[in-house]
Amino acid sequence: MSAETPKLRIPFVEELGHRFRIVLASGSPRRKELLNRLGVSYEIIPSDFPEDLDKSQFATAGDYALENAVQKASAVYHKLKNESSKPLLIIGADTVVLNDSGAILEKPASRDDAIATLKSLSGGSNTIFTGVSLVYDSPGATQPQLVKAIESTEVKFYELDDALIEAYVASGDPMDKAGSYGYQSLGFLFVKEIKGEFYNAAGFPCARIYQMLRDIHNQKLV
Repeated sequence: MSAETPKLRIPFVEELGHRFRIVLASGSPRRKELLNRLGVSYEIIPSDFPEDLDKSQFATAGDYALENAVQKASAVYHKLKNESSKPLLIIGADTVVLNDSGAILEKPASRDDAIATLKSLSGGSNTIFTGVSLVYDSPGATQPQLVKAIESTEVKFYELDDALIEAYVASGDPMDKAGSYGYQSLGFLFVKEIKGEFYNAAGFPCARIYQMLRDIHNQKLV
């Protein structure tokens, strides 16, 4: 059996868990694993936001990912607000990949789509954008408060041969990942260089989220 992943015990994070009903608005196992490392006491309620925003209406891929994250968190907040006995703090995240031609890549529609995407990324650079939003209750406020951020990470690929691409897609690993690859899993063989927040490549920039949670705590909410 593998050893259990160590968890941090940070006093202010534990205090937030007492003050808020903290909810991760995502069913992603990667986000769950990474949030667990922070020692956050939370539950998972995936958002039912349809993610049907018009990409052409956003100036950047980061702005698009951020609005998706805001809408995901807001949908869960409004679903729970009338039934929760504690103030809510909802964590929403959305990740997209921008290729070097400026096209936004999300999860592949099929295995053929995943193969085509990886061939297009081979030998080039792509940028991973994650939008993060925290929607939470604040004493005396009539509307939920919002803290949000965009994290970006540049990834440079090796030239990928067809056999590697086909073996990777056959594994099923790319089918739930923006850009059709996961650096933190079997896609590690593709990556020549990373510039930026490491865990942003997994769709959950932990260090940035830690800072956002600390900022909320420092507002001395009750």
